[in-house]
Amino acid sequence: MEASNQEFLRALHEEKIRTQTERADYMTRKLAFITVLFGLSSMNLGIPIADFCWLLFFVPLVAICYDLYIMSADSRIKRIGAFLGRHPSSIAGERERQWENFCVSYRDDLSPSANMFFSIIVTLSAAVFIQAQPISLSHQFKVLFASWLVVSIMAIAALWLKHKDIIQRISQYGIMDS
Repeated sequence: MEASNQEFLRALHEEKIRTQTERADYMTRKLAFITVLFGLSSMNLGIPIADFCWLLFFVPLVAICYDLYIMSADSRIKRIGAFLGRHPSSIAGERERQWENFCVSYRDDLSPSANMFFSIIVTLSAAVFIQAQPISLSHQFKVLFASWLVVSIMAIAALWLKHKDIIQRISQYGIMDS
């Protein structure tokens, strides 16, 4: 195999490892952000909670942004793995190719699902916290609040479904070519 091809495949291995670290970092940041945000609401800072509870409306938006980064990293990892596992001239050893093919065959949907459920749970928690505040709610606010909640949960679920579809298509790589 050409040296340039070997260098490219080695770089793919390194990129896969870097991206796995990146994905874990995004997950940690998401958990930390949500923990800090909800932690602020339980602290007595001398500021009425109602004055800053509007920040909780941004919880789903931030969770969705983190989800996009996490899903992007996850799909890059799976693309690289599928390529290395199914590409006959890959510098991956036979055992690594078998492992990549095994991973594609027995894909773990738990982590992406857990990420989606976590985003929905924190969105619902933010909604409950907002609703629990002693502020007078007009009819217009109630409609906007309900719309915000429904759109947020639907966006999280839609992203999860889109990610599942992308992963499924990646899993098909090489099968149709065989």
